[in-house]
Parts: sequence; C-alpha cells; structure tokens
Amino acid sequence: MILIILVLFNSISSPGIKKPFKRIDRQQNKLASLAQIAPYLLIAICLAVVLMFALLGQYSHPSSDDFCMASGVNEHGLFSYLWAHYFEWSGRYTGNALYAIYPVIFGLFDGYKYIPALMMLALFFATAFFLSTFFSVKIYARPVLLSSLGFVCVYLLGIMSPASSLYWMAGALTYQTANILLLVILGLMIQLLNRQKCSKNYINLFAVLLVVMIIAIGANETSMLALTGLALLGIVVHLRKDWEILLPWLVIFVIALLCFSVVYFSPGNAIRAADFPLRHDLSRSIDGSLSVGLTILWLWLSNPVLIVSSMLAPFATARLLQLSGRSLTVSKTTIVALMLCTFVMPVLLQFPAWWSMGGWPPARTVDAIYFLFLVSWYLTVAAFTVRYLSEGKWIMLLQPYNPYIAVALLLLSGLFSVAALQSKAYQLAKTDLFYLARPYHDYLDERYKQIKQAKAKGFRYLAVADYQQQYPRTIFFNDIMRNPKHWRNVCYADYFGLKKIKREKEQSNID
Repeated sequence: MILIILVLFNSISSPGIKKPFKRIDRQQNKLASLAQIAPYLLIAICLAVVLMFALLGQYSHPSSDDFCMASGVNEHGLFSYLWAHYFEWSGRYTGNALYAIYPVIFGLFDGYKYIPALMMLALFFATAFFLSTFFSVKIYARPVLLSSLGFVCVYLLGIMSPASSLYWMAGALTYQTANILLLVILGLMIQLLNRQKCSKNYINLFAVLLVVMIIAIGANETSMLALTGLALLGIVVHLRKDWEILLPWLVIFVIALLCFSVVYFSPGNAIRAADFPLRHDLSRSIDGSLSVGLTILWLWLSNPVLIVSSMLAPFATARLLQLSGRSLTVSKTTIVALMLCTFVMPVLLQFPAWWSMGGWPPARTVDAIYFLFLVSWYLTVAAFTVRYLSEGKWIMLLQPYNPYIAVALLLLSGLFSVAALQSKAYQLAKTDLFYLARPYHDYLDERYKQIKQAKAKGFRYLAVADYQQQYPRTIFFNDIMRNPKHWRNVCYADYFGLKKIKREKEQSNID
C-alpha cells in the first residue's frame, strides 16, 4: 500500500505533459456517435448491480456481535462497556464504538436495513472525492461520477463475503468505514500537498486530516497497517525538504504511531488470541500467507469483471486527463513499484491474520485486502495510461471520436455488462433477492414475535424452530446455535431478556 501512494506524490510534484487529446470531427464517420452510448450502458449496468445489493439490505438482520455489544451496552452503559471491551477483547476503538453507539441512538433494529445502502453511497462519494482531488476535476463531472460508480460496482462483485463485510452491521461499520476513510485521507493528503506547494494556509485542512486519520486507524488492523505506512511514506517523500514543509507530515506520522499503539497493544488482543492454539507459528504463517495470498490473487485477476473493467479504465483515465487542471507524469520506476506492490500486497497483508490466528483470515479481512488491491490495481492501470497511452502515436487508442475506437469502446461496455450480470456474485444476489431473502426475513420476524409472546407469558427459556429452507448466502452471516450455552445464544438471550434460547427441529419450550 505504501508504494501505491508513491504515484500520487510523484504525479503531483512532477512537471506536466501537454494535453494531447484532440477531437476528430464527428461528421467524418457516424460510427463515432457510438461512443456516446457506452457510458449510458455502463451507468445502467452499474446502477442495476448497486440497486440489487441495496435492496437486499431490506432483509438483513442483526447477528452475533451486534447482540453482544448491544446487550453489553444496555447492561453496563456505553463508556463502561467499551472500556471493558478494549481490555478484554479488541483494540479497535473506532470499530467497536461505531456499532456500540448505533443501537444506543437508533435502536438495534431501526434503520439496520439501510446500513448497506449508506455504506455503498458513502464509498461512492469517497471515491469521487479522491478522483476529483487527484485529477483536479469537479466532483460532479460525469467521468468522475461514472468512474466512482464503476469502482463500487466492481468492488461489490468481487468481495468474498457480502454477508459479513456489508450486511452485518459490525462488519460493515468496521471494514467499510475504514475503506471509505482511506480514500478520504488520500484526497486530504493531496489537498495538503497542493496548499504547501502554493504556500497557502492549511491549518483547518490539517486538523481535519488528523481527526480522520485517528478515526480510520482505529477501525481495523488492516486499515491500521495501511495508514501507518502511508504516514511513513509522507515523511520519506518530504525528508529532504524544508522543516516547515516536513513538520505536518511528522505530526501525521506521530499521531499514526500513537493510534497504532493503542490498537496493537490492547490487552484484549492477547485474550482473544488465546483462543487460537496455532498462533505465532512463523513457518505456518509464511506458508499460509503465500499459498492463500496467491490463491485469492488468482481468483481476483481471473474475474471477468475485473478484466473488462481494466480494459475500460484507460478510457476513463484519458477523459479525466482531458478535464484535469493538473499536470501529471509517471516514471517507469513508479509503474514497476506499483505493479510489485499490487501483486505482493495480497500475500503480505495475509500474514498478520495467520500470525495471530494460525489460519485463514476471516472473509471480511480478505475483502478489506481486496479493496486495497483494487485501489492499487486501478492506480497501476492509470499510471500505465499516463505514461504510455496519453501521447505520441498511441494516443489514437484512447480517442473515442475515432470510429473504430468508438466501436471497441461500445463492445467493451457490452462485455462488461455481460460479465457483471453473469457473475457469480450478481446471480447469487439476484436469487437471494427474488427467492431466498424474503422467507428468511419472515422466519426471523416470526421468531421475534414468538420471543415477545413468550416473555408476555412469563417464559424465560425458549426453543425456536430451525430454519428449514436454503439460507440467502449474500446476506446471511450466522444465527444462534442448538447449544443454549454458545456465546451467540447467550448474547441473543441477554438482549431479549431471556434466560436461555436455542434452535431445535421441533419448536418447544425448554423450561
């Protein structure tokens, strides 16, 4: 991740290139009008994907840690329980706080179904903010909005577990918040660079950047590592510059280290790690990181959605360069560094999970690594475009007013549409939305009514029927077990004011 950002600093501070794009008279060939169709086709497909995932949120329900945190806060109070949680379970001060505060303000069930849509919307705007800042283009410019929508679409179709990364509140607020804030921080850092370069006042901007950095590092460990590395890179880039320029980057790094320490040295981390007997095995950690990292890298690279979107990305980059108020250059060294970082990242970011747990990282952690991979991948494509395809004889390859290129662009848009609509993620989400999500939603609603009726009759021990149909895999994370002593069941019972609750084939009371 550190090397990814190198292109940002190099591009902003390097001398510019001339704007090489010149429009060819559309009247030369009517086929050139086809170039206008492609963006609308991409918008329609991406909106269909995003809308599908947003609608599925209407059937999402709290599970596991949601009930644990809510019941703990109800019993002990917000600040007392968060303090205890830090010492007994996890150092993620932001991630813990977000899904502890939510039920206090809104209630655990109220608004739960809107969280996935809000996360997707925030990710869209964060991406637009980063692109508009980097290319110095208005945030509402059509290429910015289309590129941001496309990025969200590709991300949704590539994540391993939407259930735990998007529809489970604890996972969404912990991991998606970190993803969103990472893009915001990149944009704020670019603005800080610009203000320093122009000798403008940056105090307010700097204060906002520090606050966002503090919040983001406390979201999860993957974000913690990426942002601390980013802060270190800021020092390396400015090390030979004047003290006045270097000082704010030193402050950013010190703050990042302090936040890193708060998360890393949490007593709760050691307590939680004790549950994993294979932890701290160096050989196993290296082997696991390498094998699993390469496996998921191949899965990502072989995804037709990523392949076709990568072929479309140079056109988006070219259009943003046309509109850009910034001069950009990219060296060969930067491209090599970006490529190296892109392909090594999935392996390196596996290691912390293997070291601390001795096994596969949770799917939501893999999805967080995937997000960083996507940022790195598209930056590499953009860097390659700026370096090799934005001038000279190769410029015609990105000229949408060339009739042959217009046809190619439309064909690529069609291929992306097919790849997206035929992808496993979209097909699974469609099946869940139209067939599986509603029955499961109704089943849980009926359970809540049963719990309410049992409490009204004075029953404190309750058994509920097993779910007999297929689970909607896109949104289903987990549920209570048949063992009433399981920690999920305990949290569930505590939240609803029961003594015990369990699932069983035949519904009955267990008193």
